[in-house]
Amino acid sequence: MSQVTVAFALSGGGNLGAMQAGAMRALLEAGIEPDLLVGSSAGALNAAFYATHPGIDGTRALEAAWAGLSRRAVFRFDPGAVLAGFLGVRDHLVSTKRLHDVIRQQLGIERIEDAAVPFAAVATDALSGEVVVLDHGDAVAALAASSAIPGLFPPVRHQGRWLVDGSLAADCPVIEALDLGADTVYVLSTQAAPQRRPPRGAVAMTLNSVSLVTARLYRQQLAAARHRASAAGGAIWAVPSPEPEAPSPFDFRHGHALASAAYRHTKAWLEESDRAPLAAPEAELDGVPTRADSTSGR
Repeated sequence: MSQVTVAFALSGGGNLGAMQAGAMRALLEAGIEPDLLVGSSAGALNAAFYATHPGIDGTRALEAAWAGLSRRAVFRFDPGAVLAGFLGVRDHLVSTKRLHDVIRQQLGIERIEDAAVPFAAVATDALSGEVVVLDHGDAVAALAASSAIPGLFPPVRHQGRWLVDGSLAADCPVIEALDLGADTVYVLSTQAAPQRRPPRGAVAMTLNSVSLVTARLYRQQLAAARHRASAAGGAIWAVPSPEPEAPSPFDFRHGHALASAAYRHTKAWLEESDRAPLAAPEAELDGVPTRADSTSGR
């Protein structure tokens, strides 16, 4: 990999991932371009899309892709398959065939190293819980592994491991971006507004519970990355989220609105004269975006 200076680290967030498309467009318009992208789950999909469609036009294309995405393009619940999953006959509720088809259609590459801009997808070892960084090899398999929400999608057998959703081990893959050589990292989260009522539906409740658990890890990873980057003369920038109300995990009708809101919010943040990279003590990191209240899942 060539020398890396600036990286974008993209968290998971399910359908809220549309916000990252708008945020990236604002960053690029301000002259901030990534030498590397590292993402978990939905963030990995966004990272891969930009890596194969770089530039401002690529971010616009990513916004359009989110705006045109529908539930049926990704999820198809078959009653028999769902019952088999609950009875333990199979380890997932939804086939990944449609997700694989979407990935192949949008990327246009077979291997990660074929991308125009280096990118990495972060997954979790389903047996050990370890972070697994996938920066070479089969692109579709890597992204499917990073997005494999446990129980909903099947784990992916890849490079000798059983892999699941990267958000479980590194929802904020900022440390992984530093490991891959970045000096400055822009962190793009998918924080939503606080919930006013419990999520509706078993899957929504499960995904929200996972988000509550990973939110704490997210903050810890940001704090650790800030110390490491500061010691090396680098910087970590947490791009703020507009904090919209989270739609249902399977509601993809708001892609355009989410991307537009994030674009405007990021643009305003970039114009602030007093903004600064994360350099406060950990006690002051309470303002760092998390997704503890999001029902969007990963």
